[in-house]
Amino acid sequence: MTARPVPLDVEPTVMYAVMTPEPLESEDLIPPPSPELLRHYGSSEVAMRRLRSRQHQRLILRQTSLEDAAFAIRDARIDALLLAEEHDGVVIDLSIPRVVESRSDEVSLAHATQWYTVDYEALGDGRVRTVGLMSFGLPEIVVDGVDESAHAMYTAVLAGLVHRLLAEWPANDPVGRATVTLRDIAYGLGDAEAASTPKGRSIDVEIAYDADDHLLVVTLDGNPAEALFAP
Repeated sequence: MTARPVPLDVEPTVMYAVMTPEPLESEDLIPPPSPELLRHYGSSEVAMRRLRSRQHQRLILRQTSLEDAAFAIRDARIDALLLAEEHDGVVIDLSIPRVVESRSDEVSLAHATQWYTVDYEALGDGRVRTVGLMSFGLPEIVVDGVDESAHAMYTAVLAGLVHRLLAEWPANDPVGRATVTLRDIAYGLGDAEAASTPKGRSIDVEIAYDADDHLLVVTLDGNPAEALFAP
């Protein structure tokens, strides 16, 4: 274990591809991710159909300090979506990779699930992991001990935890114990009523750093359905 999972001199990089039906002033020639990969990480069939008719590409690339990463990533996504909205385009977040299916006025750092996807490949072994947090300079998260039959409860807690991490990183080291409230989860999932969601219900989690695989390993202290949602 290490005290801090990421050195403070890390400079995260964010990159979006804006795919348009007509070329803009100049074009970039990075091959876009395969349709299979985009689907795997949650891109919808509607987005994939739109993407097929948009073969021209403009890249938006930003490098930032760790301290400013969250705001730089937010602003880069807004810029990419504004360009796409002006030119009937589709935006791909190349760090995941996944089609960004929100509008520019919907971008929010509080809505944590906008910024990562969940990989379920190891769900049968009781584990799920994030893809996308490295853009913020954070290690990806693995949630361990997931009950496969109730995995949605665990990923809801994950959304609340990521909401907290994005708000507190890098000022606060994520390693150790943390409390995730029902209000954190509402914010993380993009609930319009998050601000008025009660925060009395909560669940504790333990966060450890796996230096070999550069991962944050999260275990829940108890059953999330009972702790958060039981009457």
